[in-house]
Amino acid sequence: EIECVDFASICRQVVCEVIDNNPGDGGFMEAAHDQKNITRDVRHATQCYIGTWQSRSLSNRFTAVMQRITIIFTGSICLIGNNGCLLNDSAIVPKPSWIQRAFVPRPSRLAEPEDRLEFERVARFRRQNGEAGLRKETALLQEGDLIAARLGKLKAGLDLFLKGKTYAAGYTFFKYGHLDLVLRDPGGGDELVLFTCNGTDGVNAKHHLSDLGNRDWDVYRMKDWSRIDRERLLEFVRTSINKGNGAESYDDLSAVGFRNANLKPRTQEDIGGGYTCSTVIAAALYYAGVELDQTRSSSHIDIVTPKQVVTSKGRFFRVSNSEADSGQ
Repeated sequence: EIECVDFASICRQVVCEVIDNNPGDGGFMEAAHDQKNITRDVRHATQCYIGTWQSRSLSNRFTAVMQRITIIFTGSICLIGNNGCLLNDSAIVPKPSWIQRAFVPRPSRLAEPEDRLEFERVARFRRQNGEAGLRKETALLQEGDLIAARLGKLKAGLDLFLKGKTYAAGYTFFKYGHLDLVLRDPGGGDELVLFTCNGTDGVNAKHHLSDLGNRDWDVYRMKDWSRIDRERLLEFVRTSINKGNGAESYDDLSAVGFRNANLKPRTQEDIGGGYTCSTVIAAALYYAGVELDQTRSSSHIDIVTPKQVVTSKGRFFRVSNSEADSGQ
């Protein structure tokens, strides 16, 4: 056991014993008295210093938190000023992309009626449905389905503003925060996997349908998926993964709308990095013969969100033989 010892009491006891042994030494008595005062002053100063240090530490922590919140708030205001999409995905929110797209005709309007396409919501999953609900909904998925995921706004907002987790930005500001394309395993086999791009793995197809249980999602299915050039689609998937170098293929500036990757690749040389979950799927679809209205301008000051992709109309077009051959 450790006993608490009063240092001042010990000093006083020692001084008294010395004085008793040296009754005639008045100078030494004064020195002992001064020593007692010095001891008291040192103890008092130490306590004051400890209190001041604790207050200073708390103040520094508070200042750091406030600086962090200020930076995030300022960044959000700048992003909102740059692109109205960060407030929401509403079609009526003014955006700089409106001006850019105004000079580019909608592909769906130029196409013949039989070549027009759109997406239809065919299924949905909510986490409260549990494992049984997940198995039921994933059993309905087909190749070509788009899975638009969402999280609770409160949880996403807390993760973004208090924990600084950048993944939560999309879930906080948009209706959907992430987008996956269901494909047959590009490495071979009939298993369905999820093709996407994220800040951790970059462009990848490593996740399976069983990994979808940690978020809510809606399934959107394209009209006439059989008209997709599947060989070209798989070529894009393999090329983008091989060129991506993991997380380097994800671009934070694209995620906030300051620029976009090439959304209209025609050859393998056109496939690079700088993607997000939405732009990599839009580019893959274009490479395989699908042009979406929402990405028709390939604008650089424009954010492409999951909702814009799944609610977009578009058209099927045939990739010419010369373009297909140039990518080989």
